[in-house]
Amino acid sequence: MARLTTPGIWLPGPLNTINSSSSTAQADIAGNPFYMGLNPGKLVVLSTQEAQNVAAAGTLVSGSTLYDGAYQYVQLDSGATAAYALAGSPAFMLLDQGATEGTLPETAYGLPVVTTADVANSLGLKSLFCGVFINPSTVNGASTAPTPGNWTMIFAGGGRVAVNVGSVANVAVGNFVFPDTNNAGKFEGSATANTAAGKQGIGASAGTSGNQAVAYYSDIILKFIT
Repeated sequence: MARLTTPGIWLPGPLNTINSSSSTAQADIAGNPFYMGLNPGKLVVLSTQEAQNVAAAGTLVSGSTLYDGAYQYVQLDSGATAAYALAGSPAFMLLDQGATEGTLPETAYGLPVVTTADVANSLGLKSLFCGVFINPSTVNGASTAPTPGNWTMIFAGGGRVAVNVGSVANVAVGNFVFPDTNNAGKFEGSATANTAAGKQGIGASAGTSGNQAVAYYSDIILKFIT
């Protein structure tokens, strides 16, 4: 169990392996929550050293490096595609669907619930990009991928993040960076902003298709500071 520098927050494990059925990340065998500082929407701001100090051993290479920025405890949509919720993939706000769609207070938004690129595209939520998933698929042979319906941490802006570069366009330093337009759970770069993509980053390290780049987001994207 790691204690964050943010007062009163204890993690149940490394920052980039959290995959909990509990809204507080820790619970007894009956599901009763332990209150150790994490709760829905909790946002913590870390330096690069702080983030790497609480990352899983062996994940500071091969595309899972954590950097400075805000990290947020969110619920992954139960209908999300697990393969698109891995480190370097974009996360999107999920809004209510069906009879309550567009009706405030938007229960899913208030939790907050996030979903994957394919689901966001099918529901018309592509402009509601809200962060980047940080869990690798495995660490030391054990699965660390977020389970749809469970709670996990995502990068939520205010710093740098490693992003997967897709086949649409490479990322160059200084490019605008945004979720790829073929909705494959990756990112692309462009010399011009994509006004339909919502919040966009700036390339801080170049990357080509099938590899990773590093993007800088100046602001915290989804603010639930609880």
